[in-house]
Amino acid sequence: MNSLHRQMWRRIVIAVVALLSGATLALAAQSPVGKGAASGKAPAMDDPMLARVFPSIVRIEAIRLRPSDGRLTKQWSGGSGVIISAQGHLVTNCHVTEDGDFFRCYLYDGAHIEAKLIGQDALTDLAVLQLDLSQRPAGAAPLVVAKFGDSAALVAGEEIFAMGSPGFLSQSVTRGVVSNPSLVLPEQTVGHMMLRGENVGMLVRWVLHDAKIFGGNSGGPLVNSKGAIVGINEIAVVGLSGAIPSNLARVVAEQIISSGRVTRGWSGLTVQPRLEAEGEAVGVIVGDVAANSPAAKAGFLPGDVILAGDGQAIEEAEEKAVAHFNRLEASQLPNNAFVVDFVRAGQKQTARITLSKREPARADDTEMRTWGAVVRDVTQKLARDERLPDVRGVWLENVRPAGPCGQAEPTLRREDVLIAVDGQPVASVAELRSLTEKLMADAPKGVRTVLASVRRDGAVLNSVLDLRAVDERNVTQQARKAWLGASSQPLTPKLSARLGIKGEGGARLTRIYPGTKAEAAGLKVGDVITAIDGAPVPARRAEDTDVLARQIRQYRSGTEAKFSIWRDGAMQEVAVTLEEQPVPAAEMPWWQDLQLEFSTREIAFDDRIRLQLAKDAKGALVESAIPAGWAALAGLRADDVIEAASGTKIAGLEDLKRAREQAATSGKSWWVLLVRRRGQTLFVELNLKPIQSKS
Repeated sequence: MNSLHRQMWRRIVIAVVALLSGATLALAAQSPVGKGAASGKAPAMDDPMLARVFPSIVRIEAIRLRPSDGRLTKQWSGGSGVIISAQGHLVTNCHVTEDGDFFRCYLYDGAHIEAKLIGQDALTDLAVLQLDLSQRPAGAAPLVVAKFGDSAALVAGEEIFAMGSPGFLSQSVTRGVVSNPSLVLPEQTVGHMMLRGENVGMLVRWVLHDAKIFGGNSGGPLVNSKGAIVGINEIAVVGLSGAIPSNLARVVAEQIISSGRVTRGWSGLTVQPRLEAEGEAVGVIVGDVAANSPAAKAGFLPGDVILAGDGQAIEEAEEKAVAHFNRLEASQLPNNAFVVDFVRAGQKQTARITLSKREPARADDTEMRTWGAVVRDVTQKLARDERLPDVRGVWLENVRPAGPCGQAEPTLRREDVLIAVDGQPVASVAELRSLTEKLMADAPKGVRTVLASVRRDGAVLNSVLDLRAVDERNVTQQARKAWLGASSQPLTPKLSARLGIKGEGGARLTRIYPGTKAEAAGLKVGDVITAIDGAPVPARRAEDTDVLARQIRQYRSGTEAKFSIWRDGAMQEVAVTLEEQPVPAAEMPWWQDLQLEFSTREIAFDDRIRLQLAKDAKGALVESAIPAGWAALAGLRADDVIEAASGTKIAGLEDLKRAREQAATSGKSWWVLLVRRRGQTLFVELNLKPIQSKS
């Protein structure tokens, strides 16, 4: 995708243990292996291990959808992955695929093909993409598939190699050793690693190593000296690097490939390390029991000390003990009986918890243009965190201030929960979408006034708002006044003295518009208009730029007026027929492409003058490309003049609309526009595939 290479990759600042998503331009490497790391050739081809594994590395670029100002903005991001099956499955980090709407992968041999997301698991920060192998040329060599090794066999000091694509520049490799084969991040000094509302450290015990990784390396493999995957690189920890153990990655990847998701049991227990006030002790303490959860029904209470799960004693202490209990619970399936040994008030007890299904902590974002908001379904975790009575309703994640929600009375805002529209309950985003479509089906002029009921801070508020099918474009038609086909500047005293012009005030002509009555009357650049029909032109100050135009607007169009002008050191009289003012740009026919997020209109006279377009220039003018929208992401800009679409010439707005309809039904993935920008032409490619997938 040519346009991708013109984009500046956004750098995501990384704090300690922050996610290494996004590409940076860091090129340094620690202990670089081989000569070909920067060129894409296999490094150290005399090393059979590296030559075997290196070609399985994949560079991943993604288009992400992120809520901002009441809409889902588009952002480029990148990461790494490793091919784990001949069918084109590759494993990477969830924070690489998170909120991704389009994926393109660059293989070792230079090929770049698209991929689809099979599934992702925020709790372990793992995801699986599948390459579209139909895009590979006939006769292409089989994919190089890497194999999983046993991460449990790793020992401190063992040599390892971190592979990936730092800065999204090229496949690369760095060498290091294992520092700690089973790291649990200490909450007191490092904190939580949160992803889509999940605490990744609940399950993951990282392989800590000193092979340097950079932004863009996320999702790349950590391999041992035998060429087996022993980890998936993910984080930076105080100058070192952390990888998700391969034993965990393999199990998660297998579940995602088979069912598209990871299914886990859930008890409703939140545990934490034993309290220091109790001295050294084994097990974990129950910090919270979710209301109406399986654990609550089994009678668990905060303060219970859990010693074992399903007969396995909770190992070690502090964060490792917490991670161990969470792994024991997460390894169970819904409806399984999870047997927990615990102590309450000094008495040992045993309880059976019938687990329910663990739901995702955070639902996906959905843009509702008619509401001017980005919304989500309410999950169990969100309901608990926000103290909501249940999961019914629609969470407002982001609101556009100038949109329907932002202009409602009273204003709807972020973190409101929409529970009803015109008295009809709304339990989910799907229900809201369906109801909105019905309300807008016969809305007069595309506007429907509704009563929205929202939950806010424990209260239920009613708000009136106007749902809109498209953004409002308020245009007030102006009466056509007389107009002079020229531009001018005020004749200030200093300018008058410098030019040697006697008198006070006037308007110096700076430009004569071609094809106008002013040109036909013989007006020239440099003429100074001092009076019209004997009435002085009182333009003396720098801010008097509109004095001449206002004076001319007092006439009827078609009227002949006598202009007193100073030219070549003498006064002259010139008769000029005043024309009707051209149609302003704001009143030109206008069209908005809601899916590609840009608006266009017919070229106005002012546009031809401002952009110095030829009198006979044809096309459709781009009025705006929404920041971080699909069109803007492809490189389309305001004031571009679209001259052709997919090879067809565009004479005006109707031609462009027909070309867009043809592109939408053609089944093609790209819509190629030829635009004129700053006196030259260039091609802009708009990717239709993400749009088509939602239609």
